[in-house]
Amino acid sequence: MLDELVHKPVRKKAVYDRMLNEIRQAIRSGQLPPRSRILSEPELCERYCISRVSVRTALAKLEKDGLIVKKNGLGSFVCDPADPAFSPAQELNDVAINLTEMNFNVSWYYTKIYQAAAATAPQCRVKLSLVSEISAALLKPNHWKGLLALNTDENAELEAIARQGIEVILFNRISHHPDLASVYVDYYEESFRAVRSLRERGCRKIALITPNDGTSSSVARIGGYLKAVDRSFPEPELFCSLVQDRPDAEYTAVITEYLKSHRPDAVYIPFGAHFLPFAAAAHQLNIRIPEDMAVISFDDIGEMRNFCGFPFGYVKMPLAQMAEDAIRYLSEKIIRRNAVPVLKRRYPATLEFSN
Repeated sequence: MLDELVHKPVRKKAVYDRMLNEIRQAIRSGQLPPRSRILSEPELCERYCISRVSVRTALAKLEKDGLIVKKNGLGSFVCDPADPAFSPAQELNDVAINLTEMNFNVSWYYTKIYQAAAATAPQCRVKLSLVSEISAALLKPNHWKGLLALNTDENAELEAIARQGIEVILFNRISHHPDLASVYVDYYEESFRAVRSLRERGCRKIALITPNDGTSSSVARIGGYLKAVDRSFPEPELFCSLVQDRPDAEYTAVITEYLKSHRPDAVYIPFGAHFLPFAAAAHQLNIRIPEDMAVISFDDIGEMRNFCGFPFGYVKMPLAQMAEDAIRYLSEKIIRRNAVPVLKRRYPATLEFSN
């Protein structure tokens, strides 16, 4: 017996053990409920008669055990798994978004989406990173956990990425693939509603100013226009065809020539990027809007009323809400996988008019 006492190692109690055990017990018993603040370090030092180093060591153990969370400048709080702000620290999940710096310089559309997604990401423990292209060879599952694919139609590359175990959600594209989620506005129906509103106001010669590049977005918006005007294809005198991705000055010149030759009583512009060139053309020709010509454009271009000086209608999409929901979905899907159904959500747009 004496030999055992001599040779058996005896664990020495750490000076902070009492503090550690009491706080653990208080949290587990509910005496310290979720989100409640732990005493400050000086208060703990005084209460347990231990050094600040010992207090910090004990708090670090509690944090490692997922019982408390530290907030810089505020102190330590009891964790609440139901509240991301008070959840235990976890590794961030890397989510890619196919954007480049150039997109922000030329498009308010992408800027709005990214700002909303980036603001939501930290709340969902997501690290959002820009990628220049969508490629299964570049997006490897050992790093990337999710992909927010902007304005990209379903394709084999996206399916290959999903097969690698990366969660994918399409933004403003309809997905029919069982593993590809999507948040979208129905371009066809919203275009139909916009043009129908012009007809209900008595407009009959409704011109279409747009590229026809064959993308699903373009086909859907033009299709909605054709349904509203009861045509199978655009009438030549009511179709101002643009070439995609040209300078605004070139668009303005083309639209000016068109409006000189054809004076429609209304104009539908399916893409907001072509609205300012139209406004410049109308200004050059002294066209009074809406007295001489009514105008409706797709996309949330309400902010442009400060530049054009005339009232117009526009189809406003809930881009921020869509981006927030996409990030929240990816976060949940990455963590819970098959427990979360693949999201397919259509959002209504609103037809608004600037003053």
